[in-house]
Amino acid sequence: MSRRVPCPLCWAMPAASQLLLPLCLGLLLPPRAPGCLDCFSTPQQRLRVCQFFLGHASSRHVACLGALQAAFLPHAQLVVVPYQVAVPEAVARIQPELAQLKPAPACVPPCGYQKDAQVYKCASCSRVECQLPLDCPVEDVWKNEGERTTLTCRVPFQTPPDVRHSWKFVKDLRTRDLSLFRDLHPGASSSIVLRPTRGSHRGTYACQLAQEDDVLARNYFYLNVTASSQGAETELQDMFRAVLQSPAGRGAEGRLPGLSELLAEPDSLHKRNVVLLMVGLALSALLGTLLLGGVCRWAMGRP
Repeated sequence: MSRRVPCPLCWAMPAASQLLLPLCLGLLLPPRAPGCLDCFSTPQQRLRVCQFFLGHASSRHVACLGALQAAFLPHAQLVVVPYQVAVPEAVARIQPELAQLKPAPACVPPCGYQKDAQVYKCASCSRVECQLPLDCPVEDVWKNEGERTTLTCRVPFQTPPDVRHSWKFVKDLRTRDLSLFRDLHPGASSSIVLRPTRGSHRGTYACQLAQEDDVLARNYFYLNVTASSQGAETELQDMFRAVLQSPAGRGAEGRLPGLSELLAEPDSLHKRNVVLLMVGLALSALLGTLLLGGVCRWAMGRP
């Protein structure tokens, strides 16, 4: 059977750790406590500290103890006051520093991750952020076709100078669903310019503000494009030219088509052609009646 060999430091570590804790706390306290090395530790505890660092059988324990005494010697004349006095004094010392702290700015609605508005609550030891969504409401932009459109990505709170902008677009939809958008290139600046604005530009534009891995806010613009009067007049002129260039339009400019021409055209029994045929027959009948009446009167009037 194997036998464990005792480690000379294993028994000393618990006691050394019990001493290291008050010593470390003493070093972190205000400079009234470090002078009381003899008060808060025994000679045996100080020896175990040196044994912990130098080894149990080291011959330098005396030098180690002397180094400890020399380190605390400048504070030997300090006096530790009761906590009832020390705590109010500490509070009084930090009051001027607290008064110099600037208050955090208020959260600015309606949206955005506002880092500067975060506050730390000492009562709960927690950081409190603005409870606002990242997505801002959709803003309507109205433009006439042919005008210049400028969309600028702004938020009502202060942003860092290294903030990045990225633009997305979805055609003919008013939405904030990012899965429907496509990236715009280039879109790295805070503004985009449409010149001239066209009907194909109608839709929702999304601008995202980010710093490193944090998204600060998303702006949405829905661009409403109204057709200009000039565009409407051009469209009417094109329709008028198309009518004049059609076979029916060319017939209207010259003579009326004959009966054989009407019957020879495709869709000759179309409603329009039937009406023209009836009008032509009626005019022919009327003309024949007038000619026949004139001949009869002329014949009856002869001796």
